[in-house]
Amino acid sequence: MNLLIPHDLPQPDAVRPLVAAGPLLRLSGTTMGTDWSVSAHAPPGVGAEDIRSALESGFARIISEMSTWEPNSLISRFNRLPIGDSVILPEDFRQVLDITLQVAAATDGALNPCLGADVSRLGFGSPAMPLADQATDRDAWRAFALAGPLLTRHAPFQLDLSAIAKGYAVDGMGDALRALGITSFLAEIGGEFTAGGAKPDGLPWWVDLESPAAAAPWRVALCNLSLATSGDYRKLRIENGQRVSHIVRHPDANRDDGDLASVSVLHASCAFADAWATGLFASGASQGLDLANRHGIAALFQFRDQPAQPSLAITSMLA
Repeated sequence: MNLLIPHDLPQPDAVRPLVAAGPLLRLSGTTMGTDWSVSAHAPPGVGAEDIRSALESGFARIISEMSTWEPNSLISRFNRLPIGDSVILPEDFRQVLDITLQVAAATDGALNPCLGADVSRLGFGSPAMPLADQATDRDAWRAFALAGPLLTRHAPFQLDLSAIAKGYAVDGMGDALRALGITSFLAEIGGEFTAGGAKPDGLPWWVDLESPAAAAPWRVALCNLSLATSGDYRKLRIENGQRVSHIVRHPDANRDDGDLASVSVLHASCAFADAWATGLFASGASQGLDLANRHGIAALFQFRDQPAQPSLAITSMLA
């Protein structure tokens, strides 16, 4: 087992629950086409149903706005607009799009929110998403202009925020738990995690990462941090001897610099971790590693073809 421990992990006394913590509650369910779970030490008077109700309310809001699998969601309605028409964005949608565009700019479009039709053409998108007759313009995202609360459909692409919405929903889980007075928790959706404080004994929350190679797995210490992973080790098929996945690789990604299987990112925000993990993976190993170092992103790159040395870790936040 390999351990990843952030070098600035706070001292136990600084992150112990501020109120008396009850026994550990474990909840789980399904949302956004995957599973969610929470482990939390709730204060007296807060029960499992209080937690479940608060979380599921947040899930429903995100789905109604950003799910391309729901024909009546805001994003699906936006994708059907005539060119030049606009929609009014609620705050959650606006924040997710803003995070997406920040990371798109930082990765030169490796994270590209305009590739919904391209992903569907590859067989991984929503059946309701129209298929693209040809590849979407790689720079389509650059023309986005958020004018107050309005978003205008300026080109015939299909907006897809799936690379960030799940991480944003995990952040929302953390916010909902804190609003209930819960300061010690581990929450996740489909393998994207956020941890509040430490456990009552002062230890961090430990999360194990899948290892795509025949190598020792990685265990990450989380305390007031989030963790997201992007890769093609789950959603993958082979065509003509080539791997085809749901992540459209950036045209400049070097496919000869190792058989990259996944990138995991540690960040204070799960939405940013989710966005960066996708952007770094789509950039390819060499460019992704350079981007992570340049922007101070704590990331772990795992490869299929290097079982003896399966990963490259950014050390700016890890020890």
